[in-house]
Formats: sequence, structure tokens, C-alpha cells
Amino acid sequence: MRRILGLLFTALLIAVPVAAEDIAWPGSEPGRHARAYFEAFAKGEPAMRAFWQEHGSKEALAQRPVDARLGVWREMHDEFGVLTPVRIGASAEDMVEVIARTGHSQELTIGFLCEKEPPHGLIGLRVGDPEDAGPRAQPPPDTGPPPTDDQIVARLAKDLDSLAAAGEFSGAALLDKDGRTLYGRAFGMASREAKTPNQLTTRFNLGSINKIFTATAIQQLAVAGKLKLSDPISKWLPDYPKANGDRITIAMLMEHRGGVPDFMANQKLNQDPMAVRTSEDWYRVVRDLPLDFEPGTKQQYSNGGYVLLGTIVTRASGEDYYDYIRRHVYQPAGMTRSDSYAIDDPADGIASGYTRRDQSVGGQRTPDGLEVLPGGHHFGRGSAAGGGYSTVGDLVKFSHALRGGKLKHLAEGEKPGGLGIAGGSPGVNALLVMHGPYTLAILANLDPPAAERFARTIGAMVRRAAGEKPGAPGKIVRAGGGS
Repeated sequence: MRRILGLLFTALLIAVPVAAEDIAWPGSEPGRHARAYFEAFAKGEPAMRAFWQEHGSKEALAQRPVDARLGVWREMHDEFGVLTPVRIGASAEDMVEVIARTGHSQELTIGFLCEKEPPHGLIGLRVGDPEDAGPRAQPPPDTGPPPTDDQIVARLAKDLDSLAAAGEFSGAALLDKDGRTLYGRAFGMASREAKTPNQLTTRFNLGSINKIFTATAIQQLAVAGKLKLSDPISKWLPDYPKANGDRITIAMLMEHRGGVPDFMANQKLNQDPMAVRTSEDWYRVVRDLPLDFEPGTKQQYSNGGYVLLGTIVTRASGEDYYDYIRRHVYQPAGMTRSDSYAIDDPADGIASGYTRRDQSVGGQRTPDGLEVLPGGHHFGRGSAAGGGYSTVGDLVKFSHALRGGKLKHLAEGEKPGGLGIAGGSPGVNALLVMHGPYTLAILANLDPPAAERFARTIGAMVRRAAGEKPGAPGKIVRAGGGS
């Protein structure tokens, strides 16, 4: 799942499937919306289109049209397969939470958020894991005085201790304010087989957080006058299908509006995922895929689009993509433990990934049934869309470099804004939040939402402490898969 902060699934559950009609649905409008959603989810896209047209709030659909919501359905359908409602969680006049089982025998909670006034039209969904249901998942209030540093640290430490003790967090967390560490601690094992503990210096797979490095590179090249965001990508990729390349701009790729599909649509990649080792390998995976939609007509998250951006970095700069990121992003920021490593050429201190989903990659399993992803790898090497490695300390250094101007990527007079970005895939979850003087970096070697669940709690507290208005999170990028 690749979009909204706070997404995805967690605990393994063994139980008998429950049909939608077998649970006690609330008689409220949210209950009616929820029941209809699960019925439509299983029937396919035409049924989901009809669902949103009937149940969606007119105001909400004006802000986010049906086509955009169908894109989320497609991602959820691809990710989860089926959704079987199991039980009802919290319920009120304007919301209901339903705990559902996925096709991977995992549970997740879907919150149906509705208008407060009749007819309580459906505004949208909030998807998380079962532990995020109920009071525990509620973010701190947006009223009253902003939280103090001590309060933020206390909440972060309490939540991490609790989740680690329950086996739901393994990784590292670092909270920084103006270059001063407020909290830093590691939990769990980087290698359960070798009994190697995670440390603050452990390198974790970032999932799609790497996209922010690719975007920084593109912005640097634009500021240097080596390319324009308005350039059609055919200018830099003359071997890309011209009819498509002439209609897609660099800006469209950065904003996920180019229509370029996910690279997982390439069946050859699925057959031999370890074969991709270079930026050009990744480009060939994406180059000939047909577009998902007319460029510029809508927004749909695209790993493939960022692969193309990586190739544009290479061709506009004259440097290999990975070399460029090392020289112009990592080195100026002082990020000495960050890179994209090939699966057969790993660096020291890399955390393996542990997933409840069957990947058939490592073959080895832990005593509690987790599949081991050696080195946290899903492909032969990460791409410009994701799959590189870093530490919580290096991510904090990146935030300092953005704020301090060491990374020359903004036009004269521009200032970096807030940032919230997450990356997640099997055995990988990462979160980076920047608000005012605060930086929160959390990296985990477990399935989502091990790290990104903190966006709604500590991330919200940091935002308020930084003096930002409620509901104004700055620049938010949800980065999923892309390992």
C-alpha cells in the first residue's frame, strides 16, 4: 500500500472467515456505508464506482473525485486481495471502525469517516492495523497548550516500549530538535538468526523514502539550469516511447501525474527480481510499460515514474544516478552510512527484514513464523523509487542539510517547509517527519505500520510543538513499496 500516512496491516490471525452479512452492522448511516463498501470491494471497479457515487459526500467528492478514490481501491485490492469484515470497533453517528481480514490472513482496521450532519455522507477511509483502533490510536488533541519536549519524549518512549514488548516494533528511533537529541534508542534484532541487536547506527531499508533524495537531485539540477521541470521527458529520454514522452513533463513525474505504472507491472521483473542491479536495468523495466492514464489528468502514486526520474538525473548530470546521489546528496549532508547496496555486495550493519507475508525470497523462517528477507532486500538493488539504506542518524543529518542550505536544491528565497514521508513494504517500514526545529526518524525491519503509525501520534505532537496549525502538515509524501 503506497499512499496515506498510517496505512497497512499487522498481526497474523487464524480464524474462520466471516461473511459481510454475519456480523452485527450498526443501524447508523456509517454502518450502512461500511456494509456497502465491503460488498462493492469484492465485486470490482464498476461496483466501487457506483458505491462512491451513491455513498460519497458531495463536498468530499468535489475535493477528491471518484477516479482518485478508485485508485486507492485498486491499490488495496492488489495489496490485500480480499477483505472480510470480522467485527465492529468504535462506532458513532459520524464514523464506524470495522476490523477486517485480508487475503493474507492479516487484520487491519478501516475507519469510515462521515459528515457530522445528516445525511452523514461518506467523506473517506482511514486504514490502519487493529492496534490503531480505539482510544490507543487517537492522536493527541489539537486544543490547549502545545506539548512540551518532555511530554513528546515521554509519549514516544512509552509507545515504543509498549510496542517493542508486544513484538510489534523492531528498529530505531531518533527525535532531534535544533541539532540536539531529545530521544534516541534502538529495539529488537537486526538479525534474529545471528542474535545481532539493532543499534542507532544500523542501516535499514528505507522503502520509498529514497524518493525524497531523487526529488532533491531533480530540484538541484533545475536550480543549476541543467533541466527544467517543464521539460517533456522525451528531451532526456529519447529512447522512451515518443508519443508518451512528449506528453509527460518532469514535474508530472515528481507529482505522480504522468500515468506511468508501477514497475511491478513488468512480469519479467517478477520472474527475476534479483537481476536489476543498475539504474539502466531499472529504466528498461519501466520504459515500455503502457501508461495507466492520460498524463496530467489525475494523480496516482507511481514507482515507475521515479525510476524515470532517476534516469533523467543520470542523463542531465552526466553522472550515474547512484554516484550523483552519493556526491550531491549524501556527502554534503554528511550521510556516511547511506547508499543503495547490491544484494551480493552488502555493507556492514544492515538489518534483515522480517515479514508475516509469504515472499518466498529467503525461505528461512523465525520460530514465530516470520519470513526472513536477508539484508531487507526485495530486488538485486534499490532504484531511484526506493530500496536504498540509511540510519536514523543520517536521516536527521539530511533534515539539517535541507534546513541549513547544505543541499542546494531551492531557488533563491525559497525555504524548506514541513515534511512527512513514509516508506513501507514487507519487512520494511520507515518514517521521516520534519516540523520547525524538530526531526523525527523511525526505521523498522518489520511490516508496516511498525514505524509509520507514529505519524498520527508523535508526528502530530511535533507539529503542534513547532507552532503549525492543526491539519496543516506541510509537504506530505506517502511512499510505500518501491523497495
